Amino acid sequence: MGNKVVVVLYGLLFLFIGMIFGIILIYPQALNEYATNQTKKLPLSEGTYEASVNIVAVSNEGIGVVGKGEVEIKPGKGRVLLNTNPFVEPDTQYSIEIAKEVAESVTGKSLAGKDIIYSIEAGEAQLVGGPSAGAALCIATIAAIQHKKVRSDVAITGTIQANGSIGQIGAVAEKARAAGEAGIKLFIVPRGQRKVVVYEKKETEKRGPGFVFRRIYYEPKVIDLNEIMFEQYGMRVLEVGNITEALQLALE
Repeated sequence: MGNKVVVVLYGLLFLFIGMIFGIILIYPQALNEYATNQTKKLPLSEGTYEASVNIVAVSNEGIGVVGKGEVEIKPGKGRVLLNTNPFVEPDTQYSIEIAKEVAESVTGKSLAGKDIIYSIEAGEAQLVGGPSAGAALCIATIAAIQHKKVRSDVAITGTIQANGSIGQIGAVAEKARAAGEAGIKLFIVPRGQRKVVVYEKKETEKRGPGFVFRRIYYEPKVIDLNEIMFEQYGMRVLEVGNITEALQLALE
C-alpha cells in the first residue's frame, strides 16, 4: 500500500514538472503571437490621401503665429519628408516621425510603402522652433487616412508622444492670443495648460521733499485662458490629455 502511494506521488510530481516546462516553452510563444496580432496593421489602399490643420507656433522672436500644416500620403518608398516655410528646428523632424507612428496605431493602417509629406506654412516668420506641432500633424495624418477633414475653426498645440498622449509646451498665452486674433473659435491645449501664470506690471510712488521715488515690479497672476480668450475673441480654450480626446474635438 505504501509503495503504491509513493508511486502515485511521484507520478503527480512528474506531471506537475511537465506542466511547468510546457508553460515555459509555450507561453512566451503565445505572448509573441498575441503581441503580433495586436500590432498587425492593414495596408493602406492605393491612392493619394490629404488633410490640413491649423497650427499655432511661436517664432524665434517669441511672437505667436498661426500657420497651416498639411499632410500628403502617396505611393512611395516609405519616406517621411518635411517641407517647411519657414525653417523649423531639428526636433520638429522627430515629432513628425512620432505623429506618423501614432496615426498608424490609431487607424490600424500601415503606411509602409507610402511617402508621407508634411508641409508647414507659418507666414512671415523666419524660424519656427520646437515639437509643438506634433499633435496637430498627427491629427491631420489620421484625418487623411480616414478621408476626414479637420475643422477649419480649430487649432491645436502640443507635442505627441509614442503612447498617444499630448505633452505640454511653452508660450501657451502667446499662441492663444495669436489664435484668437486669427479668428479661431476653439484652441486645444495640453492638459494642465489652460491656466497660465502672467506677470502684471506694478508701480508704486513715494514723494519726499524735492524728489519722487518710483518702484516698478512685476507681480505673478494666474489667469484662465478660456475665460480671457472667450471674453476678448469669443474663442474657447479646452484641454486634452491624448490624441483620442483631441480627435473628438477637431474632426468634422
